[in-house]
Amino acid sequence: MKTMQHIGIGLLGLILCTTAIAKTEQITLKGNVYYGEESVVFPTTKGEVFLNSYALPAQVAKQIKPFKKGQCLEIQSKNGFFNDTGDGQYIQSIRPCKQAANKSTSSGLSLPKVKS
Repeated sequence: MKTMQHIGIGLLGLILCTTAIAKTEQITLKGNVYYGEESVVFPTTKGEVFLNSYALPAQVAKQIKPFKKGQCLEIQSKNGFFNDTGDGQYIQSIRPCKQAANKSTSSGLSLPKVKS
């Protein structure tokens, strides 16, 4: 019975070690997202990223909207958004960043201006 437990724990450990953990990054667009002949181009503050539009997973292709200059995007991927693998199969999701609520607008009160 103990050998079965040890084998089970060993298999579970092996599965957990080989599972790819997703990497989430936030990027800021330096320009509008646009489409090339066979690619989707993300002009970011760290450089342009070209993704093959035919290699993107279907659920990710649906998420690509006309994102605008200055917008923050949250990219979830296996290898990292800036790792060039020649395609976009490693991208798992693209969505706008979750913005923290601005304290002055959430309460409806304005903050006093302090001159120094």
